[in-house]
Amino acid sequence: MQNNTLNISVVIATYNRSVSLMETVQALVQQDFHPARFEVIVVNDGSTDQTIEKLKEFKALAPFQVRFFSQANRGPAAARNKGIMEAAGNIIAFTDDDCIPDPDWLTSIHRFFEKNNHVGLQGSTYTDVDKITPLTHQIDNVTGNPSVPTCNAAYLRSALLNANGFDEEFPFPHNEDADLAWRIAKQGAIGFNPDMKVYHPTRIDKFEKIAARMKIMESEFRLFAKNPESYKRHRAKSPWLNIYWQIGIKTQWYYLRSRIRFITRPTLFFQGLAITFLWWFDLLRLLPTFIKASRVSKIQN
Repeated sequence: MQNNTLNISVVIATYNRSVSLMETVQALVQQDFHPARFEVIVVNDGSTDQTIEKLKEFKALAPFQVRFFSQANRGPAAARNKGIMEAAGNIIAFTDDDCIPDPDWLTSIHRFFEKNNHVGLQGSTYTDVDKITPLTHQIDNVTGNPSVPTCNAAYLRSALLNANGFDEEFPFPHNEDADLAWRIAKQGAIGFNPDMKVYHPTRIDKFEKIAARMKIMESEFRLFAKNPESYKRHRAKSPWLNIYWQIGIKTQWYYLRSRIRFITRPTLFFQGLAITFLWWFDLLRLLPTFIKASRVSKIQN
């Protein structure tokens, strides 16, 4: 049930990142927004680490209301939907369990919605650019992105409910945030606030995980089938053009050139080259999967 004394509900989906999650929620303790005016909802998506134990410890000392829920591993879309349904604030702000919001993050969100007749908002997400390597994951979105990454986004709760939340049927945790933003944009404007800042540290991922990344491109077909006009406006005329030209050629060529700077660090240099060539190989290997996904998406939508 909605609580009129609360302005903002912060929703965080988490999976096996108890250490970085604690850094995220500790950053919320440092917010200059009054603690009685926001709550934090954490949805544990089937973690097997110390997430629940650490959340219990944090809740006992937090100056604001903390609620957490657990579910079987169903992905971030389902976890965020659970958070939306439990939220009491008029505004729901999203960040990730490996991000650190700036101290005035919530204040910036609240002020923007007070001054503008918008249904959604994204902020500036920054990282340590000099620490980026072929094996790191990070978000660097300081000027806004049409996909509205959920690591730093906020929506009116009413708009989220009208849109029925995130689509849980995407085959991989990829593009569900763009799909949500494009559907909500039909209700009203989604703004960009450069003062709404979140720090996304570079995170080292396993080589095997990064090398297998091209499989998530299957989600492009569902996104296109559901939002053809928005897809054409923001990405490409078709998923095929996006995957095999924009990503397969232009983006990979950019990555290939950028990895030359690691030539003095042979391990990273050769891992970077290997990742690029494995991605190209996978784009060929996954062609039958993509053809099937294209057909299924057309039937479903």
